[in-house]
Amino acid sequence: MAISFLFDYPVWLIAVCLTIGLLISGLLYYKNQRDGLNNHTARVLAVFRFIVVSLICILLLGPLVERQTQYVEEPILVFMQDNSSSLLLFEDSAWYREDYTDQIRRFIESVSPAFETRLYAFGESVTADPELSFTDRETNMAAIFTELEIRYSNRNLAAIIVAGDGLFNRGINPLYASAATNIPVYTIALGDTVPRRDLVLTDVGHNRISYLGNRFPVEIDIEAFQSRGLSSKLLVSRDEEVLYEQEVFFDSDHHTETISLILEADKPGMQRYKAEILAVEDEVSLRNNYREFFVDIIDRRQQVLILANAPHPDVAAIKLSLEQGGQYEIDVSLIRDFQGSFAAYDVVVLHQLPSAHERSADLIEKISEANTGVLFITGRQTDLDKFNQLGRGIVIDLRSDDFTETYPSYNHSFALFSLREDIVSALMQMPPLYSPFASYTMPSSASVLLFQRIGNVVTSYPLIGFGSDLQGRTGIIAGEGIWRWRLQTYYRHGSHEAFDVLMSRIVQFLSIQEDRSLFRVRTENLIMENEPFTVEAELYNRSYELVNEPDVNLTIYDGDGAEYQFYMGKTTNAYRLDAGSFPTGVYSWRAEVSLGNEVFSEEGVVNISSLDLEVLTTMADHQLLYQLAQASGGKMYYPGQWDLLSDELLSRDDFRPRLYNQKEYTELINIRWLFFLMLMLLSAEWLIRKRSGGY
Repeated sequence: MAISFLFDYPVWLIAVCLTIGLLISGLLYYKNQRDGLNNHTARVLAVFRFIVVSLICILLLGPLVERQTQYVEEPILVFMQDNSSSLLLFEDSAWYREDYTDQIRRFIESVSPAFETRLYAFGESVTADPELSFTDRETNMAAIFTELEIRYSNRNLAAIIVAGDGLFNRGINPLYASAATNIPVYTIALGDTVPRRDLVLTDVGHNRISYLGNRFPVEIDIEAFQSRGLSSKLLVSRDEEVLYEQEVFFDSDHHTETISLILEADKPGMQRYKAEILAVEDEVSLRNNYREFFVDIIDRRQQVLILANAPHPDVAAIKLSLEQGGQYEIDVSLIRDFQGSFAAYDVVVLHQLPSAHERSADLIEKISEANTGVLFITGRQTDLDKFNQLGRGIVIDLRSDDFTETYPSYNHSFALFSLREDIVSALMQMPPLYSPFASYTMPSSASVLLFQRIGNVVTSYPLIGFGSDLQGRTGIIAGEGIWRWRLQTYYRHGSHEAFDVLMSRIVQFLSIQEDRSLFRVRTENLIMENEPFTVEAELYNRSYELVNEPDVNLTIYDGDGAEYQFYMGKTTNAYRLDAGSFPTGVYSWRAEVSLGNEVFSEEGVVNISSLDLEVLTTMADHQLLYQLAQASGGKMYYPGQWDLLSDELLSRDDFRPRLYNQKEYTELINIRWLFFLMLMLLSAEWLIRKRSGGY
């Protein structure tokens, strides 16, 4: 260890400090004869005082002590073992559980004298000093190099050994991830590369929700290996009831096929379906022959009321458009005939209302009280004075009684919902609507989907726009004649899709009501089996202030009726619970809390889906392991070649200990022994003076 001193001031000031110490000690003991000290004692005490004063002066200069130490770091060898369940799909699965782990241990012991060894497992994540169980449901090989960068940056990392089957299903390609690592990678090729007979149901495409009474599509992807000339049967079932079956014939040794089918949404709630391809003779694995999927069947379609001042083709066009999706139930009525309740509807479309009709203003007031989304369509029969008095944030200041042709111009900054580019392009080709010749005022919070274009001039006036306030969401189509748009889309494109999508998006946005409940609970409806079951909740008092003093009791019920009780943890002003992982299945939950004399509760359903990524491929990818080793300057080995790998590592000259110099800086004033030294000297001086009869 080497020690040196650093000063911010000139070094000659040290001589000044020593001179000050010498002067003070000299003046005290050589010029002052009152103490009656003998010459020897006076010299000793003078030395004590000289040392203390000089040190105090030097410490005032703020010197630093630099300690430079050297240490040797042995080369580090990292062994990364694949811990995913794909290794157990092969015939030698028992060997991995028993003999293989012992071979790893013996190999690490054989190279330990020359290396500092570290054992990790990779799969869903990278873990140190693992218990190898080969149960991980995912393989992220790229995480190996991210973890090494975090743990061993600027360390003497000599080499990496990656043992696995070369299969990955999460993260980027490990070849790209390893490119930034200038460390040789040695690979141990596990698994079997011989093609074997196997049927794999690789994916199921489906809607996550559907409405009761509707039909929904399902697409099932199938792969068949080494099954030329054979056939099987695809089954789709629910609760052991077969809903669909189809014969599948395989005409090659690598057969791929997508089967499309339609299922009926005939039962409400979260439905659990199973797609399965029946096994063929001598199939190597049956775990990848089936997949489960979940569809939430909603038993209530959104209710839409189209209320018109008088018969008009716009009404028929909107009704036909909304009926296409099957998710809306449409009621159409003239205002003079309507006797229902607005609270029963999610969205009310008001065509040319309010008008001069005496009942229209009263009815619109009731709509506001029902907190229902409203779409206004203005026209020649609209009473704009009454419209402006509604206070919905949109004001139309009529300039004359004339109506003008207004073409649509898309607002590319619109963000309330999205439309495909082909839909936007089709809308730009629509014929004009007939809009009031007026100026339009909308609040700053409003959003415009389509601006009015008059001739070649794009105005800032809305043709279709939206706003939101305490009364609910509001939309406006500032012109009549939108029925022509539906005809135009069919004329130009052979379908009504562009118009139907536009109307569906408008009604869907207006139907979403702001959540004003005092107790709100959020969780995902679909999670994977390796993901935690997390729940978040918020509790408001009557002033809509967040509170979290009361305890929230959460109960989770599984399919067999078993209950799991939890108390949600409290955050700054809300609640959160991580209930951990659950087996696959459908679970219901109920959250309950008491605030004052009121009890609030929320319920929901969560389905936990199995994660079957590791069983989709039963043939190892040794080519990837070979490329990974070659690109980094390493080599690929097979199980049983431990001695060859050990000899290779021990024979490399570039794997050697590394000498490091480390500097540490400490302020001299922080060194404790100096304080005790000065205290001891001053104490000794005082005691000697007292014993000698001095002051």
